[in-house]
Amino acid sequence: MSGYEYLKPRDDGDYDLVYHNSVDGEETALRVVPAADKDWPYGRPSNEEYEMMSRSEREHRLMETDWWAVSDRAITQAQKDYRQALRDMTTHSNWPNLNPEDWPVKPE
Repeated sequence: MSGYEYLKPRDDGDYDLVYHNSVDGEETALRVVPAADKDWPYGRPSNEEYEMMSRSEREHRLMETDWWAVSDRAITQAQKDYRQALRDMTTHSNWPNLNPEDWPVKPE
């Protein structure tokens, strides 16, 4: 079969997971996806997967700021605090199921 799946908004705020057949243009609603699960239409990740994703995000944010700490540059206290907060994320009360607002704010 040749086709793709997509989320189609419903009047009640939820979504239909729809399969679109590219050959004949026919669409089939596969199941309802609650609005709360919009980002996870195939099921929420396990805690192990959440932890892997959170660790990956933390490492990415640290790598993004590695240049702040090179020996020929003066790093500010706000930058040091941000990097330390990233290192301490594994002790956050929501770890590993972090929300966007749980992450420290990157200083300018």
